[in-house]
Amino acid sequence: MYLRFFTKEVRRDVADRLQAPLRVGWHPLAPIRRAVARLEQQRWFLPAVAAFFLLATLQILSSNLALPLGALSVLGVFLLVAFLLGALYAYVRALQPKEVRRPRSLVLLGTILLVVLLLTRYGLVIITSLHQSFPHIPISALRAGLPVPLGGVLLTVLFNARLAFAGSLILTILAGIMLAAPIEYFLFTFVGSLVGIFSLARRQGRTAFFRAGSLLGLANAYTVLAFALVDGDASRLLPDMVGGLVNGAVVAVLATGLLPLLENSFGRTTDFTLLELSNLNEPMLRHLVLVAPGTYHHSIMVGTLAEAAAEAVGANALLCRVGAYYHDIGKTRHPAYFIENQSDAMNRHDKLAPSLSRAILMAHVKEGVEMARAYGLPEVLVDLIPQHHGTRLVSYFYQRARERTDPDLHAVKEEDYRYPGPKPQTREAAILMLADAVEAAARTLSDPTSARIQGAVQKIITGIFVDGQLDECDLTLRDLHLIANNFVRILTGIFHHRVDYPGVQLQNLGRKRSENGDQPAKPAKEGPRRDGVAKKGGGTGAVRAGAPGRGV
Repeated sequence: MYLRFFTKEVRRDVADRLQAPLRVGWHPLAPIRRAVARLEQQRWFLPAVAAFFLLATLQILSSNLALPLGALSVLGVFLLVAFLLGALYAYVRALQPKEVRRPRSLVLLGTILLVVLLLTRYGLVIITSLHQSFPHIPISALRAGLPVPLGGVLLTVLFNARLAFAGSLILTILAGIMLAAPIEYFLFTFVGSLVGIFSLARRQGRTAFFRAGSLLGLANAYTVLAFALVDGDASRLLPDMVGGLVNGAVVAVLATGLLPLLENSFGRTTDFTLLELSNLNEPMLRHLVLVAPGTYHHSIMVGTLAEAAAEAVGANALLCRVGAYYHDIGKTRHPAYFIENQSDAMNRHDKLAPSLSRAILMAHVKEGVEMARAYGLPEVLVDLIPQHHGTRLVSYFYQRARERTDPDLHAVKEEDYRYPGPKPQTREAAILMLADAVEAAARTLSDPTSARIQGAVQKIITGIFVDGQLDECDLTLRDLHLIANNFVRILTGIFHHRVDYPGVQLQNLGRKRSENGDQPAKPAKEGPRRDGVAKKGGGTGAVRAGAPGRGV
């Protein structure tokens, strides 16, 4: 076989593959997303948008109501709408996470309510025309097809089931007021909304909308049957049930079409987007495995740990796993300066000053943020890159700097050897920080028994907690206990002991290779480790470059 190396074509091909990939394509909704991001920084933005939504909702409702008292009737509708929207805002401020309380998220919430009310209003015009053309079809059957449950479906996917429950309650009340419908219609739409919410909770995949639509249609038919039995009137049962089934199909189709528009316009990241980014064939992940294979394997392991811990405490497990895949992409700029990518015994930091090594390590955070934004990753993933280090200390190079510096001439400041932060703001970011540190520490154990793994995990988590890195997130001590248990369970399974294969003497392999003229296998040179866990069970002797620890 004839092989050629280092030709011009090979060099050009390798150079192209080593360049960080970029997502190319046309993004027509990007200007809207940037405009909303700029406007939400203004203090007047949220009050102005709230006034707009209030007046727009009032106009939609009033356009279909008989107002016998004129201006006084309009005032009454205004008071009802103001109370309902104010109650929803108070619920969001009091019981929803910080991410939902952002002005951008509140604008998205109001947009969903407004879009559903508009679709219901114009749908009413259409069904009125159909009833005039086909008078034999009951108006109740046509009204059953109005997509009021669409609001709950969209809120579940874009936010969470709790907010979807509250939003659906407000939306069904507003729709009932607009249609001047009886209480049966309110219960009909609310039951359909609840079924749509519960059928989408923790569902992943675009086909989930059609599954939710099918269940929603069956729930509508169930409700119609129940009211027919209560009233003792089955004359409209069949057409009303057909209308309820059509309602489920209409909601599924509209949700599938509107979700990408709302998601891209407001920069909201759903589980569907995260699933697409979790594909290991993504260009950025393929670039990572090509340029920094050690970092790639580390990221996959961190994703496994973070996902298991997030499931244990009820956090977003998919976000933790995908965030772990991309959290160290900045290391592809200078992969050889990180110990997991060094294939030989030479450590490049041995010949560098501690201050320069510290600068190289810290730079991978800034470079990772730049690469993530250039690649087009969602902001929720970009935020995880600096937060997974927080303001932790690069302890290995900090100690080296103190040993090499004369304290009488120059003092080494601890702040200079800390990452710029910010500290983890969400539970997912905190879990990623813990998983990153624990995975790196576990690799330093020469004999990773269950007891040593448990000791290392406890020391790492305690050190991060004492350092104050978890002060700005919502993790509790009980959560930390559950996270530690899951880390130990996963790592124990990874580093389990295997029996020797019969007839294969692997311990003599190195000696036989030496007798044949080959170089014997040499243990890797001890270099800087990521966290302050010693090789024997968790001391402070070695730190792995890239994710330093403190107080361990």
